[in-house]
Amino acid sequence: MTKGAFYNAFKSKENFLLLAVRAYGDMKVDYLKKQLNHQNEKAIDRILNLYIGVFKNQPVQNYIGCMNNNMMSEIGSSNELISKTTAFEFEKLLTVIEPVAQEAQKNGDINASINSKSITELFHTTFFGALTRAKSTRDHTQGIATMTLLIQSLKTI
Repeated sequence: MTKGAFYNAFKSKENFLLLAVRAYGDMKVDYLKKQLNHQNEKAIDRILNLYIGVFKNQPVQNYIGCMNNNMMSEIGSSNELISKTTAFEFEKLLTVIEPVAQEAQKNGDINASINSKSITELFHTTFFGALTRAKSTRDHTQGIATMTLLIQSLKTI
């Protein structure tokens, strides 16, 4: 694409990036729905397996991480539009995960005394931090251990 065609199509580099973040967010929502829809597994296991699966794919994907996480940490603090867009996309992911956390609470597998939105935020924020660490160390195993420990610690006995 020529420079003129690019600016005709997207108006600015920032607008292109915003559209890319939104498209990536929509793709991740679809991915999460598909991964969390295994009704033959307990809800708590579906959540843990979601995160383990992403970490196991990191070596295959050359530790590129997650576009939304990358944009949040690299550009979000210096660009208000990117910050707002990535925060919105993060919230969309939480709305997909939270019903599964609620299901796990209803089934008695996760502590029900903690608000499900707070638990979901804890899961996904911890995941983003562990994913950033996996990228920098090029080692996904600690991310799996972190998410396993977190989810196991919230389980009811």
